[in-house]
Amino acid sequence: MTATFSLKDIFIFSNLADEKIKEVSALLNSVELPPGEILFNKGDPGDYLVIVEQGKIAIFDPSEDQAGDEKPIRIFGPGEVLGEMALIDQQPRSLSARAEERSKILTLGQRDFKRLLIENPEMGLSVMEGLNDRIRYTTDFLSEVRQWVQKVSCGDYEIKSMDPQRDKYPDEAIATLAAEFALMTTCVQEREKELRQQVFDLHIVIDEAKRKQDFEEIIESDFFQNLKEKAKHMRQQKSN
Repeated sequence: MTATFSLKDIFIFSNLADEKIKEVSALLNSVELPPGEILFNKGDPGDYLVIVEQGKIAIFDPSEDQAGDEKPIRIFGPGEVLGEMALIDQQPRSLSARAEERSKILTLGQRDFKRLLIENPEMGLSVMEGLNDRIRYTTDFLSEVRQWVQKVSCGDYEIKSMDPQRDKYPDEAIATLAAEFALMTTCVQEREKELRQQVFDLHIVIDEAKRKQDFEEIIESDFFQNLKEKAKHMRQQKSN
């Protein structure tokens, strides 16, 4: 299976001339990954960017409690780029990456990436535009998540209003996150109903205990005992 895109389709290289595209192609290393293979780990040096040629690459936050089953934060498909931020800010990887299925990637090393930026200022502009789009995408989604949280905090569990439109958030991991959030709200709603029922049942128990206590206090009072003695005396007089 061959790639369904060209390097010219990738935002980083979209403004490069054809001869430069050929130069970039010669610098790329091809790597095949089996399903579940870790591409890089959180904290690793960010010394190359990744172009997904085939398959799916997921980025995730590693967890000891869910090792191997961590939910993807985002999934990258053919023609998409990841890991370029580490080349720009020269910081370690902020997340881990793994192959969600059998995949093939292309990598571009940090030294070659920097040289291409220096020699091709238009490439730097493309990188900034791509990063701006990604930041805007993330900001919009986080804003919507905030609205979801506000709805739940006000007791609004309308699930349909929480499903992002596929044309607005087409990323598979985003859709998965939205579905999990909707499921969470359903669980919260059910739990709230259960707690309300428990509180209602507790009120009944408390009321019964209070009535029993009140009854015992009444029958043990001096007034009740006097009435009891008078009633006994009246029955004795009546029987005589």
